[in-house]
Amino acid sequence: MEHTYMEHIVKKMTLEQKIGAVLTLGFAGVVPQKHIYRYIEQYHCGGLRLSCDMRTFGSYVDPKSARTVVSVEGKHGVRFKSGAPVCTASQYKEILEDLQAAARRRPLSIPLHFSYDQEGGSSADFCFGGVNLFAKPMGIRAMGDSKMAYEIAKAVSLQSKAVGFNWIHSPVLDVNTEPKNPEIYTRAYSDSAQVVAEYAMESCRGFRDGKMIATGKHFPGRGHSEIDAHFQVPVIDVDRKTMEERELLPYRKLIEAGVLPSIMIAHSIFPAIDPDNIATVSKKVITGLLREELGFQGVITTDSMTMGAIAVRYGVANACALALEAGADLVLMKAENHLVEETIDSIRRFVEQGRIPMEELDQKVYRVLNLKYEYGLFFDRNNHKVCPEQVIGDPAIGELAAQAARRSVMTVGKRFLPIPSDKKVLVVEQKVKHYNDFQWHSGILYENCLKYGSHVSYQETSYSWDEEDKRTVEERLKEDFDYVVITSYFLRGALSNKDVIDRIIRNSDKKIIVVTNTPYRELSIPEHAENVVITFATSPENIKVTAGVLFGVVSPEGEWPLEERMWQASEDMV
Repeated sequence: MEHTYMEHIVKKMTLEQKIGAVLTLGFAGVVPQKHIYRYIEQYHCGGLRLSCDMRTFGSYVDPKSARTVVSVEGKHGVRFKSGAPVCTASQYKEILEDLQAAARRRPLSIPLHFSYDQEGGSSADFCFGGVNLFAKPMGIRAMGDSKMAYEIAKAVSLQSKAVGFNWIHSPVLDVNTEPKNPEIYTRAYSDSAQVVAEYAMESCRGFRDGKMIATGKHFPGRGHSEIDAHFQVPVIDVDRKTMEERELLPYRKLIEAGVLPSIMIAHSIFPAIDPDNIATVSKKVITGLLREELGFQGVITTDSMTMGAIAVRYGVANACALALEAGADLVLMKAENHLVEETIDSIRRFVEQGRIPMEELDQKVYRVLNLKYEYGLFFDRNNHKVCPEQVIGDPAIGELAAQAARRSVMTVGKRFLPIPSDKKVLVVEQKVKHYNDFQWHSGILYENCLKYGSHVSYQETSYSWDEEDKRTVEERLKEDFDYVVITSYFLRGALSNKDVIDRIIRNSDKKIIVVTNTPYRELSIPEHAENVVITFATSPENIKVTAGVLFGVVSPEGEWPLEERMWQASEDMV
């Protein structure tokens, strides 16, 4: 649907305004420094990518080699990236409204889009103020009902829109056929293309009904890889026929259904389409495959252009311009440093040299602005009257979160379950990321176990165990506990503890139960673990249910979410 209003705006824009309109820049934390206003007022940026729990975006450090792959350090005086102030939903709403007001004061009053990740579990940029959180996509699939995907997407949208978020980087359309995939894993709904399409379709409808701009990712598909694009370049070396039947199937179905307003490109190489270039800068992938062959007419955005896969090979600023030249409409450049100016200069140079023709730039700007128009961003002032706490506190959303948790958590093997309430139990629990909200903080599994067990003790560890953790846990295991509950969570970019926990299981006479957030033995489940509770999220409701499952108060309702069985404990999955 074309809007002469949008066409009129594009015609009035200067080159600098057009360049800004195709940029999504970064805003980490909840306290905007002066450069954020410079991005809006001087550089005319189209939107901001929000990461509320960190004070500044961190450099990409390979967890295996500890090597800094891409540095995004700025000169803003911030030394420690974690520990952003925890605010209420209403306080953050005021911050976003102030930034939006700055955008409205610009000559053409073009509103900002505020994009974010809220895939589920630890992927939750909106993680404060009592917001109801849900499991990762694979946990939603474990509920066995795609209608839950619709309800959850709509609930996520309603809560987020009440604060000011308006562009979500979901759903994940990757088909996770590689169990060792360190980047996608439970971020995918399944290893079945048909299942991914079914659940993603419902998610897109939920986002649409919640008036949230959805983004399918990562095109053409990054599920068949053992490489994390944050640090290296994944090569998805499958033939075109396989891609048609697997990677591309969800995109074809969702594009045909008209439910996908935006698509994000993968920082990966797909030899069957373009053996020479990463998809993000490949005209064969973006223009040839996505635009022309699949007929996608919506907004095409890049993934973060500071990720190692793209940045090391092409340079951040140059890659941003190359992506636009290849057919992308929006570039996501989160680094709050000199790379912003370099990116703008590179794009301007490409336009002046004719590599990005002005007509094509106008089309990109139009697509972005038109999508904002269709989703009400130009006229959403009534949103100012909405109280986020009232939306978050809606009993229906709270009950949905509780129901979703009950229906996603599952067990593998029940030899030591349930734990009798009078037994001595040690909970060895990893420190979860850096959240420190009253609702979500380290120790919540232990705290919930205290509700059921009369003799429960606690040992906190770092997410990836260091030598002190190993020594401390070893000493604690010498105490007279009857049961030991050990978390073995997997987080992208962090080393797994599964091997050291496996040694503990093999060398201990304790009754050991492993709590993990993935069904993948390759990522997080010790080889000799016979009693496993799979949470699909480390967030509050799923952990509350997990504690109930451990002590036999709650029956796990999750079902196996994958076509491949992969592994089996001594007893059948329940």
